[in-house]
Amino acid sequence: MTGPLPEIDRWALGGRIVQMDAQRSVIDEGVVYVTREAITAVLPATAPPPAGFESVSMTRTRGTIFPGLIELHNHLPYDVLGLWAVPKLYTNRDQWSGPSTPDYHRLITGPMQMLGADPQLVAAVVRYVEVRCLLGGTTTSQGVTLASASGIIKHFRGLVRNVESTGDPALPPAATHIADVDAKDAAKFLARISGTQKLILHLSEGTDNAAHNHFAALQISPKQWAITANLIGIHCAALTDADFAVMAAHGGSMVWPPLSNLLLYGATANVKAAVANGVPIALGSDWAPSGSKNLLGELKTARIAADMADAGLSDADLVAMATSTPAAMIDWAKQVGSLDAGKKADLLVVAGSSKDPYRQLIDATEADLRLVAIGGTPRVGTPTLMKALGAGSASEDITVAGRKLVLDLNETLADPDVARLSVAESLQLLTAALHDLPKAQKSPRKLAPDQLLLAVEGLVENQMSPRPHLPLHGKATGPNLPGARLAAAPGPMPALTLDPLTAVDNPRYYATLALEPNVPDKVKQGLHE
Repeated sequence: MTGPLPEIDRWALGGRIVQMDAQRSVIDEGVVYVTREAITAVLPATAPPPAGFESVSMTRTRGTIFPGLIELHNHLPYDVLGLWAVPKLYTNRDQWSGPSTPDYHRLITGPMQMLGADPQLVAAVVRYVEVRCLLGGTTTSQGVTLASASGIIKHFRGLVRNVESTGDPALPPAATHIADVDAKDAAKFLARISGTQKLILHLSEGTDNAAHNHFAALQISPKQWAITANLIGIHCAALTDADFAVMAAHGGSMVWPPLSNLLLYGATANVKAAVANGVPIALGSDWAPSGSKNLLGELKTARIAADMADAGLSDADLVAMATSTPAAMIDWAKQVGSLDAGKKADLLVVAGSSKDPYRQLIDATEADLRLVAIGGTPRVGTPTLMKALGAGSASEDITVAGRKLVLDLNETLADPDVARLSVAESLQLLTAALHDLPKAQKSPRKLAPDQLLLAVEGLVENQMSPRPHLPLHGKATGPNLPGARLAAAPGPMPALTLDPLTAVDNPRYYATLALEPNVPDKVKQGLHE
């Protein structure tokens, strides 16, 4: 293309800028200059604009500008469900996901199997969870996995960047599942994580020996571990100080979902040991049934949990766990994770600039959201900002905490079934489907062989595992452990209520959280405040 770009392809956004670069630069009054999908420059407001921006008016945000939030672990389809009232304390995942907890299947896996088998509802789920990400400032997440009964897998691509399917050669995709055979064979597993692709896998979910055995099984010989810089372990709640030293020595890293761990196990990863050993840590909210609504919520739990553990983490360290650190963990640091010239214009604006710059984000809720842009496209924001930055024609209004926001849903690469679905329509479809679960359970859908389904537990068996199951001392550490059996068929399912898109509009979320038996009082009180 020759000649000057249309002005709409260039915009300048003013406010306090928290760059999250190596120097952790903060510009109290600065401007982010964007050309199409990339940042052209980040400069103080007093500096002359870069070439080509002389006639571009600066749009004031009256807020603080951050890089877009990057979440490396979230079971997104389940985010249509509400917070689970966890019935008791567990010590590993096989306990609460086994037949001894029928309500887990009746309230979580059963409903998801019904939703995931209806093509129209699959599209509605995708629309809902992506908007939920956006309203929490998330610009990259794990995405949604689709499959057919024959096991064919594809990763949905839509508004939010999908870490598993980027469609961009500059953003290498990470994997979140591995073949069952690789998950159970130490040599094959080591070969799988010795290539070039990052693997984000569940590891040591729980606090007991059974959970710890999943990590211990990574030791192939006294001097050899099935750990490389490609292994990103989710949870790691059972790891000891010595284990984190091993992780660090072999280049491993961790995704930390503190609230989910506390809800289920009453404890979370030894983050003090992870920090002391230099293990990179990213934050994840895990999923709605036992986690935060989004990374804005998880930042608050992480702040409280880190203080309780005396981990020595600053507010800036925690913000890095949702921006620059996960970008580095998946080899995206040259493209996203900080606000630097040449990087993709993934950014988040929250209201206000009077607090400490990092505390401004940690204290923010969805009510403070003013703008989210992905690749230079404003996706959600206040009407004023969206109009000034040229929101697309496929826009839709949405209300958060009594304030109107505008969503831009236009995406040329989006799945057509989702592209034609408005947010209002998706909410209507999901509300009716969850209410009608008892009726749907009595007359389940007949699946076509090539029908695309949500790859949720109990609906699709694709011979892929989200966690290593390497043998320890010749014995399995996988789901065939004593006491761990296949999930029981759900009992009668009740009518459920669709969870609101945001925590700030969902008093039921906080009411349920206040009654959770395993969450320490300090965490409950801190989140309440």
